[in-house]
Amino acid sequence: MVNVTDYAVRTALTQRGPVHLTFPIDYQAAPAGSGSRFRRNVEGHTSTAYRPPIRVPRRQDLDAAAQALSGRSRPLILAGAGARGAVDELEAVAEKLGAPIVKAQLGKDCVPDDSPYTTGPIGLVGSRPSEEAMEECDALLIVGSTMPYIEYYPAPGQAVGVQIDDRPERLGLRYPVDVPLAGDAWATLAELLPLLTRNEDRSFLTRAQQGMREWWRLMEERGTRTDMPMKPQVPAWALNGALTPDAIVCGDSGTVTSWAARQIKIRRGQMFSFSGTNRSMAAALPYAIGAQVAYPGRQVVAFTGDGSLTMQLGDFLTAVQHDLPIKIVVAKNNSLGLIKWEQMVFLGNPEYGVNLAPIDFVQFAEACGARGMCITDPRTCADQMYEALSWDGPVIVECLVDQHEPPLPAKVKSHQVQKLTEALVQGTPNRNRIALQMVKDMLDESSFAASPAHAVPRRVGQAAATLVGRLRDRARGEHP
Repeated sequence: MVNVTDYAVRTALTQRGPVHLTFPIDYQAAPAGSGSRFRRNVEGHTSTAYRPPIRVPRRQDLDAAAQALSGRSRPLILAGAGARGAVDELEAVAEKLGAPIVKAQLGKDCVPDDSPYTTGPIGLVGSRPSEEAMEECDALLIVGSTMPYIEYYPAPGQAVGVQIDDRPERLGLRYPVDVPLAGDAWATLAELLPLLTRNEDRSFLTRAQQGMREWWRLMEERGTRTDMPMKPQVPAWALNGALTPDAIVCGDSGTVTSWAARQIKIRRGQMFSFSGTNRSMAAALPYAIGAQVAYPGRQVVAFTGDGSLTMQLGDFLTAVQHDLPIKIVVAKNNSLGLIKWEQMVFLGNPEYGVNLAPIDFVQFAEACGARGMCITDPRTCADQMYEALSWDGPVIVECLVDQHEPPLPAKVKSHQVQKLTEALVQGTPNRNRIALQMVKDMLDESSFAASPAHAVPRRVGQAAATLVGRLRDRARGEHP
């Protein structure tokens, strides 16, 4: 059993996956010191020594990659979870190439969100500067990412491709790369960096940085709105002031993925993860339990939705039983929000079967012997969030948010508008409220260059938003 266990642990660490061991009851019941050992099983012949494998590409492959990236005026880096631990190397390469760094959501913490090189997330939860950089780049360096949304990559043939991945089978999986580099991110970047030629044209990076300044202005606007019901972006934004410098944030799947990707600013020293590969709901709390056990002295926050948390409630008792001081921030809108919007925007169908039976998470936390707080007012959200995260022991922070707030993409596509219109016309519940809320949101943002509504003159937008707001308030009482 000792031999097999040592091997299983080394396998799990090397393959980055689960390993299952089965011990028959005969072994479990036998005396540990029985001395019944086969003669070939020499005692002490195994050990717990382990070193992670570090793979570095051949020099000729690194030279080819440097040559491929040379002379490109609009280079771009796409970094994912495999780039964790390589923040210094990533930023050094970005500086030398004059390249923005786009981040897959699973790699949100590979570069801090306040880095001058990153344009943040990509995909439906992405930023406008990231999407524009992908559309315009003439070179793409993929580092430790297999971000699956291929419609957001450059068109095949648009950009020369270089990819770094320690699993060779993933090279060329999402984009037709010209130079595949089988190697670990930090080791390969360290070897590649001195071979790169500095790009003196900084205009592509400069435009991206200007775009990010505009983007963060828009994110702050969305995260500090005082509308009632409270916008779901508000508690996500409020988390930034309550997180400790070494906090670990565990996200979840749903509309909360959008708010976490955009509103939560992961700083250097903080960690983030969610079920990015499986994309399963109900991952935040189990992830947080694992994180808190592994790092007992660090602040651990699970950022989830009510659809996911209702699936995880049994695990909250685990946190209470083992006195794990996890803080759970739940956006409660009594709806499976992502399914609702996917039904309308992707399929053109009215929402169906997405309403949840409401639950009082504060009372549940107290019934389990823990503490809970309910936040309803956006004007006090930041202070309440800070207070709740300062409490000892496990805590559930219930945030009552607007069920009809759409997770708008950075750029609204015509086919998305068409499908949404079809869904509303066919009888989506609260369709007038939804339509008017979306129009008001767009008009409120008309003065922000990063917003899809930036073409609307500010005065016109403000006046129209006031009118639409009144119509929306009248629509709140419509029959569901």
